Amino acid sequence: MFLNSVAVSVTLLVGIMLFHRRLRHSEQWRATVTPLASIIGSGFLIVAPLLHSVMGKWALLGMVGLSVFAYALGWVIRFNITNAEPYLEKHPTGVISRLEKAAQWSLGIAYAISVAFYISLFTAFIFDRLGVSDPVAGKWATTVLLLSIMTIAWLRGAKGLEWIELVAVTIKLAIILGVLAALLSFDIVEGAAWFQHEAITELSLIQTTAMLAGMLMVTQGFETARFMGEQYNPEQRINAVKYSQGIAITLYVVFIGLTCPIFLTFPITELNETTISHTLGKAVWVLPFLLLIAATASQLSAALADTIGGGGLLKELVQWRLSNNVYYMLIIVLALFLVWSANVFEIINLASKGFALYYLMQVLIAISLVWKLPRNGVLIWPRVVLMGVLGIGLVFVIGWSIPAPHS
Repeated sequence: MFLNSVAVSVTLLVGIMLFHRRLRHSEQWRATVTPLASIIGSGFLIVAPLLHSVMGKWALLGMVGLSVFAYALGWVIRFNITNAEPYLEKHPTGVISRLEKAAQWSLGIAYAISVAFYISLFTAFIFDRLGVSDPVAGKWATTVLLLSIMTIAWLRGAKGLEWIELVAVTIKLAIILGVLAALLSFDIVEGAAWFQHEAITELSLIQTTAMLAGMLMVTQGFETARFMGEQYNPEQRINAVKYSQGIAITLYVVFIGLTCPIFLTFPITELNETTISHTLGKAVWVLPFLLLIAATASQLSAALADTIGGGGLLKELVQWRLSNNVYYMLIIVLALFLVWSANVFEIINLASKGFALYYLMQVLIAISLVWKLPRNGVLIWPRVVLMGVLGIGLVFVIGWSIPAPHS
């Protein structure tokens, strides 16, 4: 009873704080919400069972590695907001312009894949609580939800989506902190051992690395700030990348650390979309209900975030004289195709490859610009070396990442 009270009390307290009028009306917070919604929606409900099933007691190390890699990619995105955007305005043709165009096409496809993932996972949580196991019914429910998002996008446009997104992210953050408080209390009360559980399948180092690379998607979302130029200035968008990544990475790392004793006490026997709900429910019975609300909020808000990002991206690429709402609808149509052609874990891996291709193009743009910009006494070799390492890592994700073994 104590652990349930901790989870609910912290959730309510944090929710009240986050719904404060001053925060809700903050321009910087609104700018941060879109990338943050995408990041925490990408992976919070799936990252723990994924990492613990593949890496066991090394799961926290895997999360730290993914986070460092993602933050470095965020640095590249911030660099390009500052330097590539003004350069492309002055030089609309050339190699850098072609790289940017190719990057945007790859990201548009990745957004559609991620929207399909978000809503598929959302439906899986709902159906799991209802005791429905029919996959075809789940796909139809996902289809209805995607069509609902399409309707909202058509009727209200980005502002309508951003308002829903703001509320959804607020609910999700409150629940996440409530869950973390309950997990910390459980770990202290039970006195469980740390970092002693094993992966569900014995894997080689290469296999583990390839599966970890296939989880890159759970850290994506910060790049949406690149396509919010009509609503926010460069400084706000750069800060949005930093703040959203800082918040999300902190939550991810703490969450993976606190779930280590849980997965030792209640080992994973099979990996599926709702493993986290069943496992945490064995420790604190109220958590599956909070996670259901979190799934509703996070997957919806993440789908909305990537619909906004993808729609703005398509408008830049196609340049037809159509309203933004039409481009939002195109993203949903692509997502609907994927819902009916792949499962959640295949979609995660496909999305990781798509985002990795986009990030690789951004790294190549940044490397090209480093040589063109005034040096002002700053050494360029450290930047080039770091960008080169990131590029090699992204090539590995594209070429060799694989989905985690699942039921």
